[in-house]
Amino acid sequence: MQANATTAEKLDALFQPWNRSDAPGLVVGVAQHGQPIYRRGFGLASVEHGTLNTPQTRMRIGSTSKQFVVLAALLLAEDRLIDIDAPIRQLLPELSGPAGDPTVRQLMQHTGGLRDPYDLPGLLFCRSFPVMLHAGAGLELSQRFGSANDAPGERMVYNNNGYHLLSLAVERVGQMPLAGFLQQRIFDPLGLRDTQLLPSDMSMIAGIASLHLPQADGRYRRGLYPSEELLGSGGMVSSIDDMLRWLAHLRSADKLVGRAASWQQMLQPARYSSGASGEYGLGLICETYRGVGIVHHAGAVLGGTCQMLSVPEHALDIIVMFNRMDGNASAMALKVIDSVLGDALPAADVLPIAEGRDDVIGRWYSSASHRLFGIVAHPQEGQPPVLALSVHQQLMGVLKTSEAGLRMNSPAHGAIEVLLAAGIDGKPGQLAFTVSGHRESFTRLPDAGPAAADLAADLVGRYRYDDFDRELAVILEDGALYLDLRPDYGQSRLRLTPFSTAVCGFELGGTFPIPLPTLGSLSVERRDGRVTGLWLNSARTRDLWLQRT
Repeated sequence: MQANATTAEKLDALFQPWNRSDAPGLVVGVAQHGQPIYRRGFGLASVEHGTLNTPQTRMRIGSTSKQFVVLAALLLAEDRLIDIDAPIRQLLPELSGPAGDPTVRQLMQHTGGLRDPYDLPGLLFCRSFPVMLHAGAGLELSQRFGSANDAPGERMVYNNNGYHLLSLAVERVGQMPLAGFLQQRIFDPLGLRDTQLLPSDMSMIAGIASLHLPQADGRYRRGLYPSEELLGSGGMVSSIDDMLRWLAHLRSADKLVGRAASWQQMLQPARYSSGASGEYGLGLICETYRGVGIVHHAGAVLGGTCQMLSVPEHALDIIVMFNRMDGNASAMALKVIDSVLGDALPAADVLPIAEGRDDVIGRWYSSASHRLFGIVAHPQEGQPPVLALSVHQQLMGVLKTSEAGLRMNSPAHGAIEVLLAAGIDGKPGQLAFTVSGHRESFTRLPDAGPAAADLAADLVGRYRYDDFDRELAVILEDGALYLDLRPDYGQSRLRLTPFSTAVCGFELGGTFPIPLPTLGSLSVERRDGRVTGLWLNSARTRDLWLQRT
């Protein structure tokens, strides 16, 4: 490309890999100082019908929806109908158990500590990939939880259920369905003509792209979210023009909807019980990239991804929406910043190289909290591998150098830091991490764990998950251990990989079509040398107790 290439030419080159007539793609919009400078569609809106993505194509925006239901709740707070620092139980009195304890603000910040029935509990409830959950299922299931992930306000764990309960509260207090409230109080006043809440993928509306799940053979499956009540946690549909209009209003000092103080609250970071602060506010994330502040929130649905991002200092607004599951909208939005602002920004952070870091690379386990972290060598295109962090086997992102050692801002867990200041000698057996400011000691797990057959005598047997009245079984088959979810037909199993006698990793498998990897860990609880139960953990579920029967 020529050195003096225009912004449009740079962005055309950036998105060229998706400029195809035989595969799904994306739509992208870029504006500066409120004026669009780039609007394009790439690839197919529907492989099935051969229609193209255009700048007018509507797409699901997933969790980018969250900031809209936050604003809805803040509008009701302005009306003195909601106290966001009161427990959600005051608005939804059916929540008599732990799900009713967090405040409305904590639900917005993902610090409520709730269980999420759409994560692993939903898998255990349905014993397979969840069936289409009916309207009202979220509240019904939330009432059944007898335990929580964490105490309210203690830590951040990304939680869609908190935003679902927030949506129900807005409906109840606003005395109308959430779709109508958003339309009347937010979309219409701001002129967001292409934006609406679509609670079910079974519903058909005009101008929306299909969702595509790429398959190993190059074909696609249709993406359908298994719920009839996808609300403020991720249920919205929009277009690039509407999202650019929303971003311009987010930056503007003159608010057409809501008071400036309400919008400012959305940008304030959460403070945890440790005293530390995170980068997640109320439905928005505020952090830095190449030395400038950015405000953003990504989203994902089954068959698409989205990133909405603003660089307020440069009045640069970006929206990227893919209608294919393998599109990394967040990474592409950052590349748009690089293309548009270029040399106006400092150089990107130098990431810690993985080579020679055997001192930290490996699996790390806390017997106190049952957390399983992994520090791995992560490949970079055209660059040496860098250090990255996984939580219960799910990759969270790359680590950066910090004053104390290594750090990352995880969208699912907030700030996680690896403390190296005390010094490391060779391959240490202990390493300290902080999660939401809380410090924990972790022990390095061996590179190779025990054979599955050696653990079978301890683990094989029946287990119960009492909250959902389900019985499961650990079985040994062909030399491998499984946690069998015991569906009524077919197979749905978590294949266990022993990392030590105390903890196993797992991955979901079976005869049900699972569009996403389901990874996590099982910690073994023993008393007097006998296994009494298992603690099940994933990136969004903490210490779900399975009692041995």
